[in-house]
Amino acid sequence: MLGGKMPTQSQGRADDFSPRSPELHVLSRLTWGITPEDVERITQMGIQGYIEWQLNYEAIPDPKIDDFMSKRQILSMPATQLSQVADMQYGFVYTTMLWARLYRATYSERQLYEMMVEFWTDHFNIPLSDYLTEKIIDDREVIRKHALGNFRDLLFASAKSPAMLMYLDNDVSDKEHPNENYARELMELHTLGVNGGYTEQDVVEVARALTGWTTQYGRDDMFVFDMNMHDTGEKTILGVTMPAGRGIEDGLQVLDMLAFHPSTARFIAQKLCRRFIADFPPDSIVQSTAEVFFTTGGDIRATMRHLLLSDEFMNAYGQKFRRPIDFVIGTLRVLRDGLDVDNTYTFIEPLEGMGQLPYSWHPPNGYPDVTDAWLNTNGLLYRWNLALNMALAGEGYVEGIALNLDAIIPQANTIGELVDVVIERLLPVQFPTDLRQSLVNLLNRNGDESAPVDARLRRQYLPTLVGLVIASPQFQWR
Repeated sequence: MLGGKMPTQSQGRADDFSPRSPELHVLSRLTWGITPEDVERITQMGIQGYIEWQLNYEAIPDPKIDDFMSKRQILSMPATQLSQVADMQYGFVYTTMLWARLYRATYSERQLYEMMVEFWTDHFNIPLSDYLTEKIIDDREVIRKHALGNFRDLLFASAKSPAMLMYLDNDVSDKEHPNENYARELMELHTLGVNGGYTEQDVVEVARALTGWTTQYGRDDMFVFDMNMHDTGEKTILGVTMPAGRGIEDGLQVLDMLAFHPSTARFIAQKLCRRFIADFPPDSIVQSTAEVFFTTGGDIRATMRHLLLSDEFMNAYGQKFRRPIDFVIGTLRVLRDGLDVDNTYTFIEPLEGMGQLPYSWHPPNGYPDVTDAWLNTNGLLYRWNLALNMALAGEGYVEGIALNLDAIIPQANTIGELVDVVIERLLPVQFPTDLRQSLVNLLNRNGDESAPVDARLRRQYLPTLVGLVIASPQFQWR
């Protein structure tokens, strides 16, 4: 253990280290974990070119994901067929969806897109275990379809999603008993924000406007509008009066009003800046991002382009603590060139223990996105154990996981060189001199970094060296 002492996480604060280059900072935020191929691409394209390439994800070939999905056709089934399979093989369908989340983020070339999928999954949160079939469809037809598209389209798709309608009880909301659950979360969590200017009466009126938006089983398109359930009376929402006698138009007008409201622009900008810049981003970037979002009519791609090319983004290294899913996928991604996984439970179990199993947050607000929610003793212990166990997978310590570290870590002639190539391969940041020396001391008790590395020493110490670097504070922050 680094000469007998594990570095504390406070050593990973932003004032303790800096990126080795601006390009590596960009990669640390736009990818789940940096690979040599990522470095090569951004070197060739430049920062702006790489960002643009990632924003236009549809043009990026993704053969590994195409192959993965072709072998897991249940994730592409229409709702009626998927429901039949899920009824018979619930556990299999459930774990397939979990592993698909981790695999796509690890192996996809469309890294920014996968990060946006995760962002909107939290924003329009729906727990998978309660609505298995419906959430798989929601992931495919709502989140993934619109993750870098237009917010209005995303909001409308979510409002018609059977998973969302069922989760927030709008499927049973009718003119006799309007249910306010979805109406409240639509404004508080999906659009305006809790301080966005709506009133309790607005919640009541929006619930009335959305009566009749329900579901019907036995159809692939489960969303239906039932006029018999709809409240056709006059409604006043956010100061706008809607005439009596209308049907689905009430709900459509509400969604339009919310999608293009200035408070929505501010709320979404705040959340995007918190995810990609810092827990408490400068107001300057929140305001300018909100302006781009508002003036482009909710163009997510244009909004992200502005955010990622901003000075505030470029100067924000070390401000974000990896959430559990970021850490697990980051570990998978930096080791992927030598990794072969048969036992997916190796990653599902620690994510559950750390409190961020994909699609498993039950309140409607989505997983927290600030350091205080995740920086704790239990979480760090899970991280350290996973880091060291993964690095030792090549020694047969982890059932169902094979790891060839020689395919990941280049050869080195001396102990100092070996320490440096491991750090350079796994981390985008400057590594503290004292911690580097501790790693040297681990390999040579005299601290002689010029001592030669032979096959025996490499085989004996490389797994531990890799595990300790992944467990280090420098891997936890980005």
